[in-house]
Amino acid sequence: MTISQFVSNSGAQMRVFDLGRRISKIAQSDFEAIENLTKSYPSPYLQHAWLGILSWNPKEPGQHNIWFLKLPLDEQNYIQPGPRDAFLQHWLKVAQAPDQQHGDAPCHYKPDTQRMAYFHATAVRTLKQPASKFYETSRAYISGDLGWDNWQQLGLQGLAEVVVRLDEDNNARLLTQAFSQSLLPQAPRNALLNLLENATPDAGLSVAITDNLAAVMATDDEVLNATTLSAFCRALSSSVSRDLRQQTLSVVLAHPLAGDIEMLSAIGSRCWQDLFGERLLRYLELLAAAGNETFMALIADLMTIPSMRERIMGAFRDESRSEQLSNAIGYLFSVARSGSAH
Repeated sequence: MTISQFVSNSGAQMRVFDLGRRISKIAQSDFEAIENLTKSYPSPYLQHAWLGILSWNPKEPGQHNIWFLKLPLDEQNYIQPGPRDAFLQHWLKVAQAPDQQHGDAPCHYKPDTQRMAYFHATAVRTLKQPASKFYETSRAYISGDLGWDNWQQLGLQGLAEVVVRLDEDNNARLLTQAFSQSLLPQAPRNALLNLLENATPDAGLSVAITDNLAAVMATDDEVLNATTLSAFCRALSSSVSRDLRQQTLSVVLAHPLAGDIEMLSAIGSRCWQDLFGERLLRYLELLAAAGNETFMALIADLMTIPSMRERIMGAFRDESRSEQLSNAIGYLFSVARSGSAH
């Protein structure tokens, strides 16, 4: 039995979301193919499929169920059936004896606060339920009506609902105006930027975010750190403005903070689709400078993404690579050879 069959047999409907690199919907047909091992997982992260599954029964309005599960993937990015089956066995026992304590399901995990808020906002919209009480407060703040310094009363849930509903209530325009004015304090601005990694900012919002970044980089009013810089990268990672996001990534990769571990992780996990050519080589040089452990970990993750292995192997052969990068590549291959020999 598959998860899809289990939910269907209960009379419920479901939506499946990938929660790995960003939160995005997985089509039902694709998830069924993934479960039936006729399709590899398209967006692996740390060799796992990170899933959020929302299910509800149309005959029981107001009732819904949410599962968060982390399924290990094999070397070809296919799910491993064993852990999935153990997860299902747990829920079969729960269904048969709902009054008993069964503990956490195998493969269960708890998303971080930001992902939890965004997923919950997505679930509420999927179920056509009203937004939380924090939604209008967040909209009022982003419009400037509450005063930019009065952000402590905001809930992350409300900000997430604004981002999830970019196409409603002029929210995209409100955010564009807020970012273009560069008046958002660091805390609410960075929270919005991190949430935007799950959205697809339009051209206007993307320009406003980029201009805000340029203002932050040019001013002494705020000490620019890796957390802030990575938040800007994450927000633009799925922008519709491909040229703009690639230009911005090139600027970021040339910044002194680009070699920070937090930056390297954010770029590799969120901005990988724009890592090719000179940007990819620059990124690999930064990874090499960060040390063998960081180089090995982030390259291993990138290599699991479809299309990235070929790009990386091509960059490894680039004759303009530094000696430091050549040494890191040599270490990577030596470890791989010794691992395959055992």
